[in-house]
Amino acid sequence: MLFLNAKTLFKISYCYLALPLFLFICSWLNLFTAFPLVLLFILAFYKIYSNISPLDSNWKIKTKSLSFFALFAVIWCFCAGIGYFYYQSFDYHFRNAVFRDLINYDWPVFYDKADTPMVYYVGFWVVPAFLGKITALFIHNAYWNFYIANIFLLIYAILGVILIFAHLSLALKLNDCKKNLIAALLFIFFSGLDAVGVLMFRSSEHPFMYFDLHLEWWATFIQYSSFTTALFWVFNQFIPVALITFLFFNERNIKHFAFFVVLALFFSPYSASSIGIFLLAFAFKELYSAKNKTDFFFDQFFSIPNIIFSFFLLPLVILYFITNSGGMDRVWYIFSSVSYSFFIAFLLLEFLLYAFILMPIYRKHFFFITAIILLCLIPLFRFDLQNNFCMRASLAPLIILSVYIFRFIFSPNYNLWMKLPLIYLLILAAATPCFEFYRTFAFIHQAHKIDLVADGIYTLNQKTVVMPDYLGKINHQFEAKDYRSDIFWQYLAKKH
Repeated sequence: MLFLNAKTLFKISYCYLALPLFLFICSWLNLFTAFPLVLLFILAFYKIYSNISPLDSNWKIKTKSLSFFALFAVIWCFCAGIGYFYYQSFDYHFRNAVFRDLINYDWPVFYDKADTPMVYYVGFWVVPAFLGKITALFIHNAYWNFYIANIFLLIYAILGVILIFAHLSLALKLNDCKKNLIAALLFIFFSGLDAVGVLMFRSSEHPFMYFDLHLEWWATFIQYSSFTTALFWVFNQFIPVALITFLFFNERNIKHFAFFVVLALFFSPYSASSIGIFLLAFAFKELYSAKNKTDFFFDQFFSIPNIIFSFFLLPLVILYFITNSGGMDRVWYIFSSVSYSFFIAFLLLEFLLYAFILMPIYRKHFFFITAIILLCLIPLFRFDLQNNFCMRASLAPLIILSVYIFRFIFSPNYNLWMKLPLIYLLILAAATPCFEFYRTFAFIHQAHKIDLVADGIYTLNQKTVVMPDYLGKINHQFEAKDYRSDIFWQYLAKKH
């Protein structure tokens, strides 16, 4: 029987995450800038690729488990609306526009009607869009080419989710097919106790749409998304963030940490903050524990990948994103929107009840404690109306927390009676992802059609881009503030 071992899993995962950034460097930058950065990228990636060292190098997974992972990944991604075949949430209006513009316009994308380049975290679309550009050479119908490109996007997402499930199996040290199947289902249906929050705080003011079928808005301006919610609404961020989180958790190689930070920033800027804290905190913990701190510091911190990604590629990605005209609206005071008691209730229902059960067992585990601290602090920071920072920065610590929860569930060291409170909480929490699935079914049943795609914008090359249904102007999310004076667009990017 065929197996996938840990080292091969890491090699595939590293290539999956690195390819979009590599294409970005080749396609967005002028030749003078791209040539040396491509060489540096190849050197750094070679060092990473040849120095892969999973914590559990003996782990293997059978093809039968991978087949189940593939089946779950297909169903999960299809129901999320990825691929243009099924109901899509209203965020897809601009996600489809971003993807179509990446296919139809030269890179970097420039909007002549709005007189601005596109500035957005486009990483997840780069590879499928690149394939869409190739098929456009042979398929001259724009609609059908976009349809085929969406098949590439769906396949790319499915591959990412399969890798996530495999890394989850590695993190839990599972080899049994039945346990792998259960672990994947637990991951899909993992969430906080939003259903309880809805029942307790139903009268709370909520400013956003779909509250009745989108349970996480019970806490109004603070939300920790279930993994299914994240996939259904921000798949372009969730899939790479989950994969990056599992990679550093399952390897913990400080020599590669800058690579993870740059990739996290490239795919999901808000998520990069919590991932960066995890990595820095772990690195300094290891430095503190090292016998020869000087040798450890220069060997681990100043590896070739860390030097290249920290001093060359991190500034590049930062210079690209700071040209965006959206950024932070302002820093909001969270307790002007919620009371202290409501805030404590949010923490309890979203993760603290889990933490209290697990604390006696995992209180000395660095990643568990760091995840709990981050999840306590993240809601205190709000930078925009919908508080996207809270929703995205929480993804990595929630994934780490879920690993420890699942480890306890699968551990043979504890009997069923000890596990029952946690199992009961997980069953209650599953209401949130179940409602996400139900929401899609409800709209499909109402419309009597399955392909309810959200494609009302078509292209972002407009002076004013208005979000259908939401009716808000969204130009600021994709425009440069003043590209004529920005370093990235004046000195590093290709000229139009």
